[in-house]
Amino acid sequence: MRMIVVFEKGLPVRHIGHLDLMRTMQRALRRTDLPIRYSNGFNPHIQLSFAAPLSVGVVGLREVMDVPMSAEVTGAYFQQAMNRVLPSCLQVVSARSVSDTFPTLMALVAGSRIRIQLSICAEATRIAEVFPAFMEAAECVTLRKTKSGENMTNIRPFIAEGSLEVTGTEAIIRCVIQNRQDGSLKPAVLMQALCELAGITSVDYIAYREQIMTRNPQGALIGVEEYPDA
Repeated sequence: MRMIVVFEKGLPVRHIGHLDLMRTMQRALRRTDLPIRYSNGFNPHIQLSFAAPLSVGVVGLREVMDVPMSAEVTGAYFQQAMNRVLPSCLQVVSARSVSDTFPTLMALVAGSRIRIQLSICAEATRIAEVFPAFMEAAECVTLRKTKSGENMTNIRPFIAEGSLEVTGTEAIIRCVIQNRQDGSLKPAVLMQALCELAGITSVDYIAYREQIMTRNPQGALIGVEEYPDA
């Protein structure tokens, strides 16, 4: 069996890289009394897998990892055992057991729901002014780095949904980013494009990945952790 674990990677640890996060989770699991399944061979280890690596600097509110188990425990027990050994800024939100036939997390990922918060300033106001035009446009070309190198890419098709909220103290951009054949879109690339449209070089912001998305059997976007087990 496997445990599908939803956890928060909070603001204080948003600059921790993916490999360090993986090592942290492996150490935390070893400190619990949970029946974790280890790999075979000379150097047994925990074969963790994650739905999608989080960009450095982005806060993850509902990150998802897959933990192999050698015996059955409840999700509540798993959550309590992990949270006892994890710091307050890196806590398990929920957990549920699934069968070994459950799809791999990486195969399920279809997109993400993100939130970008900007404190009100001249640059943030310019971003807020150009965002509606960005959403109405069919094309927005900017430099995007992929495994094949840096390429000028039309990033607009990556944005399935988008909204803007402006208060007296901040501007909040909410987007659903959908994966495409050529990969996904990082919040930093979206903000780079918006800065170019606004005619500014940069703006301070904090990005949150609120949920990693998949498509249910009917084709609707849902959270990866909500995908039904067979």
